[in-house]
Amino acid sequence: MLDIDACALTHCGKIRLNNEDSVVLLRPHNRAQQHLHGLLAIVADGMGGYEGGEVASRIATETVARSFSRYSNSGLAPGAALKAAFAEANRAIFQTAVANPMFSGMGTTCIAVVVRDDLAWWAWIGDSRLYLLRDGRACRLSEDHTLVQQMLRRGLITPEEARKHRDRGLLERAMGVVEQAEPGLSAKAIRLKPVDRLLLCSDGLYDLIDDQELAANVAECSAAEGAEKLLSLALERGGHDNISLILLAATAGVSVPL
Repeated sequence: MLDIDACALTHCGKIRLNNEDSVVLLRPHNRAQQHLHGLLAIVADGMGGYEGGEVASRIATETVARSFSRYSNSGLAPGAALKAAFAEANRAIFQTAVANPMFSGMGTTCIAVVVRDDLAWWAWIGDSRLYLLRDGRACRLSEDHTLVQQMLRRGLITPEEARKHRDRGLLERAMGVVEQAEPGLSAKAIRLKPVDRLLLCSDGLYDLIDDQELAANVAECSAAEGAEKLLSLALERGGHDNISLILLAATAGVSVPL
């Protein structure tokens, strides 16, 4: 089994007056619980006005966390439990907006990962991201649900053009905007190695730090040290948006009976 060191941070940034992001990190208290249910990390980046974005992201993280735990306890596999939890969160946000006209049109991105033993599953909607940081390289495990990503996939623009495109923040899919929204799901679990890092983050972080810098800044750091370095770097570069991240650092665990 692996031990997972973890740190979650969220910051308003230097320009915004409120924080529309939300993060949740649920860690089992012992190895037996970790083996049964795993660690759950969630980052959401809300949209929909001063209050709506905050409400949407909070509903997303709280509902995904609560629903995943219930589905996991019922014996559902991690990937299926994440998919069901995302569906519940989407409905909860949509119904809240329908019942409260002041929240009309609100929604949120959401990225979530479950780590059980040395395996990781993930689900996402929108453009908050999950990276695997391994051997000094960054591998993105999620694909943005944006119009610019569609253009990139079709070969209409280059990766560099996509990074600087003026419409890069336009989502083609988000949680809670419509009654049903299909999340992206990991095709299968990945097996983590000691010294691997998993980084969940909102666009307020990766817009200011490129993929290779993400990997370089967390190499050989604890989760807390790496997370603080990334947040500080994003703030130094302007902090034009809310900034949220969860960093998971895998280390070799001591084998003990469950």
